[in-house]
Amino acid sequence: MPGIDEVLVQDDFGRVVSDLCVDTLEDRDPKEYLEEFNGERRRRKTSVGFREPKRVAVYSETEFDIDPETGDKKPKRLDDKTVPVAKIITNTPKKIVRTAAAFLFGGEMTVSADNTDDDSLEEFKKVFVRKLKMKSIFMKFARIVLSETKGAIVFYPVTKSKTIGTDKDGKPVIKKETELKVKLLSTPKNDNITNEFYPHFDDDDDMDGFIHKYNATIEGRICECVKIYTASDIITGINDGQWKVKKDRNLFGKIPVVYAEVDQPEWEDVAILIDAYEMRLSRMSDTNDYFGDPMLKTYGLSNLPSKDTVGKELNFSMEIDPDSGTAYHGDAEYLAWQQSIDSQKEEISNERHEIFSGSSCPDLSFDNLIGIGDLSGVSREFMTIDAKIKATEQMEIFGPVVQRCVSIVQAGMSNISHIKNGDSIESNYFEVTFGSILPKSLVETLQNLSTAGGGKPINSQETLTAQSPYTKDVKKEIATMKQEEKETAQNNNPLGMTFNEQE
Repeated sequence: MPGIDEVLVQDDFGRVVSDLCVDTLEDRDPKEYLEEFNGERRRRKTSVGFREPKRVAVYSETEFDIDPETGDKKPKRLDDKTVPVAKIITNTPKKIVRTAAAFLFGGEMTVSADNTDDDSLEEFKKVFVRKLKMKSIFMKFARIVLSETKGAIVFYPVTKSKTIGTDKDGKPVIKKETELKVKLLSTPKNDNITNEFYPHFDDDDDMDGFIHKYNATIEGRICECVKIYTASDIITGINDGQWKVKKDRNLFGKIPVVYAEVDQPEWEDVAILIDAYEMRLSRMSDTNDYFGDPMLKTYGLSNLPSKDTVGKELNFSMEIDPDSGTAYHGDAEYLAWQQSIDSQKEEISNERHEIFSGSSCPDLSFDNLIGIGDLSGVSREFMTIDAKIKATEQMEIFGPVVQRCVSIVQAGMSNISHIKNGDSIESNYFEVTFGSILPKSLVETLQNLSTAGGGKPINSQETLTAQSPYTKDVKKEIATMKQEEKETAQNNNPLGMTFNEQE
C-alpha cells in the first residue's frame, strides 16, 4: 500500500479523496448494523422483520354460489383478508453492547503518572478528566465500535476570546485562550447526512493518514467537504463545483485521531438465536391473541346482556316440554384454551440462556438478581468471570485506544494549550486505568482491613466521624464526644465523685 505522502502528491484532489475513501473491510455495512442495534430486523432472512401477514379466506353470509356438480349452494368467496402478525423486537443487541462497554470502562477511572513532584499530573487531570470528560467518551466510543464495528475519536483545538479587564482608555482587554476539544465520529442515523471516515495505513500497519468526509452548508449550498489528517498537516477540501484545498500545520505533531474497529457487531455470534427467540415470542403472541381470551358458549335459549350493561345478569327463558311437562332452560359456560405450552416456554428459556451465554454477557435482569442474596466479592467475580474474560480480550483493541488518547492529549497540552508547562507535561508518563464495575461491600472491605491489621483500628475517630451523614462540624463534634467521654468516665469512677479539698 502506498504511503500517505504518495497519495497526497497527486494533482487531482478528487482522485486523492477517492483513493483514501476505502474501507478496511469489504463487506462491512455499519448502517445495517446500526439499524439492527436500534430495532430494525431485516438484515437476515430469519429475522422477525420478514414475517409476512396472514391471508385469511373470507366467505359471504348473504351471497351464495351454486356447485355445478351437485347443485348445492355454498357461500360465495370474497377477497382474502390480510391479518397483520406480531413482530416482537427485543433490545437484546443493545443489552449485549451496553454490558460489554460497562465491563470495559464502567469502573472508576484512575489517572496516574511517573512524576508527581510537579503540577503536570494535576494539569493533565483537569483537561483529561474534567474538561474533555474522557470516561464518558470512552464509554460512548466502545458502544459505537461494538455496534457499528468502527469509530473514531478526533481531538482539535479551539481558540476563544476572553475579556480580562479594561485598559487606561476604558477599552476592553481581550485575551485569547486555546483549549482542547474532542468529538466522536460514527455512522449517521439519517440517510441524508454524509459522515464517512477511513484510516490509511502504511506498510508497517501504522496509521499515517485519516480522512473524514462530510457535508456542510456553505453560502446556502450543501457542499462535500473533507479533512485529511497527517502527522504534519491538516488538509481541508471543499467541493463547490471544484475542489478548494487549504493546508494547515498540524499543531499536535501527530495525527490527532484515534481509530478502532472490530470484524462484526458484538451480538453477531448469537444473531441467529436472537432471530429464533424473537420469532418464537411473536408466534406465541399471535397464539395468545387468538386463543387467550375465553369465549362464552351458550346452550338453548338465552338472553345475553350487552357489553355496556352495568351489573350484568344472564337470563335464560324457561320452557315446558309439552309431552312430559318438564321445565327446561338454556345454559352457558366459558370455553377456555387448555392447550399446554410448556415446550414453548422451555424453548424460550433455553434460547435466552444461550443468547447471554454465547455472547459472554451476564443476565443481570431484576428477576435473576433478586434471589442471589448478599454474595461475597469472590462469588460476584466468579459469576461474571465470562464477561471479564471477554473484556480482557477486548482490551487488546481498546487498551491502545486509551493510551493513544493519553498521548494525543499530552501532545496537545504541550504544544497548544499549556505551552508554559509543556516541558514537564511532555516528559512525564501518564497512565489511565479502569476499575471493576461490580459493586463492592463496605462491610467486607473493612473486615478484610481489620483482619490484615491484626484487629487494630484502621481509621482515626476524626476520620470516621467525618463520614457520618449527621456530622455538620467535625471539630465541634470531636470536642463534644471528648467531653461526653470525660463525663462518663467521672460518673463511672468506682470511688465515687471527688471533691477538691479546702484549706
